[in-house]
Amino acid sequence: MKLRKISALAGVAVLAFAACSSPGATGTPAASTPAESEAPSSAGAPSAPASVDTSKGTVKVAVALPYQGSELAASEPIFNGINLAVKEAGGGAGGYAIEVPDVFDDAVNGAHDPQTGARNVTTIATDENFVAIIGPLNSSVAAAQIPITNEAQILQCSPANTNEGLTKPEFGALDIRKANPDSINYVRVVTTDDNQGPAAAKYILENLGLTKVFIIDDTETFGDGIADNFETYLEANGGTVVDRQGVPKTTTDYTAILTAAKAQNPEAIYFGGVTATGGARILKAAIQAGLDVPYIGPDGIYDGSAATENSFLNLAGADAKNAVATAAAIGDFPGKADFEARYEAEFGAAPTGYSATGYACAQVVIDALNRMEDASDLAGVRENLRAAAVDPSIKYTTVLGDFNFDENGDTSQKIISFYTFDENAEGGPNWVFKEQLDFGE
Repeated sequence: MKLRKISALAGVAVLAFAACSSPGATGTPAASTPAESEAPSSAGAPSAPASVDTSKGTVKVAVALPYQGSELAASEPIFNGINLAVKEAGGGAGGYAIEVPDVFDDAVNGAHDPQTGARNVTTIATDENFVAIIGPLNSSVAAAQIPITNEAQILQCSPANTNEGLTKPEFGALDIRKANPDSINYVRVVTTDDNQGPAAAKYILENLGLTKVFIIDDTETFGDGIADNFETYLEANGGTVVDRQGVPKTTTDYTAILTAAKAQNPEAIYFGGVTATGGARILKAAIQAGLDVPYIGPDGIYDGSAATENSFLNLAGADAKNAVATAAAIGDFPGKADFEARYEAEFGAAPTGYSATGYACAQVVIDALNRMEDASDLAGVRENLRAAAVDPSIKYTTVLGDFNFDENGDTSQKIISFYTFDENAEGGPNWVFKEQLDFGE
């Protein structure tokens, strides 16, 4: 593993995305028609305008994300990225017009809900017009959805899930794809938490020079799992876990937990979870308890600038001064400045890292539509699209750079990016890209 130092990039601002259309009702999304535009080149940037053949009819791509509360700050950039990719492809591929209805919302009371996510993909899978799904955001929702989408054999591409148990047999993935264990339907364009967790531990040990860490997680699939990976690497490389607490997302008062943690004299705090499951509340409780130390979290807290309503930085305020967030995707990707300019021109705000991963998932679907074998009906389109998309021999050239999916649907791009809080960032207080670690080297 080699930590690659890369200078902070301008224009990594994370703002609200008011230009995105609002979500439709769960299970009954309202259709939106892609606009005609330019087709993307192999590097993900638009080339000359193209007239896209749509003579075979229309197919729908479902978007399944939590679209309310703190979750919206992460999800809206994904939806924007998807729509931008479809628009820049000319609104179609493989002879089909691509329709992206509004989001199937899997949140309840402002936080993601696995049961709602499962019901949504059941609805999607039973509608033959849907040939692919992009989402979800959260690993616990994916764990509830994959058994359904795997049985239906509908392509599902996640721009954000990182729990390794969703794909890797050695971590239990065969238990959630029982219907068709050897016929992959779920892929993701981000790397896994057996990379993201250790990367955060490596950062604390080597970049910050600290060894004593207090761990707190939200007890969910993503939060508990990434905290496990963090803890294993930290202790194997000379660090010490002074204490670890699992605290459910329904917790409203963290005072006693953080007061007890302060007595252990940790040099840093690692949080496993997302903003909606306590990320900012825990940090503020730590500061109030007098525990003013570096606070490191995964991509679940990398969800918007301080101006983005209900994002981690918005809720944490000035208490985020020592916060660091990891993201399980490349932060310094080829053509980054061009992508940011196109995105901002379209939506009136700068993109997040999730904007690019949403765009990349849409590129996977578009590429597979262009390559798949002809089909006589929509059921055939769904199956041929799935087969074309998950083919391990295919190299995708996307906005994130080049990658392929392995036999389990995981990306070959194993990069973790680090973001630090900058109160004086361009456009206002925000996360700024600092560096990235490539676990593929």
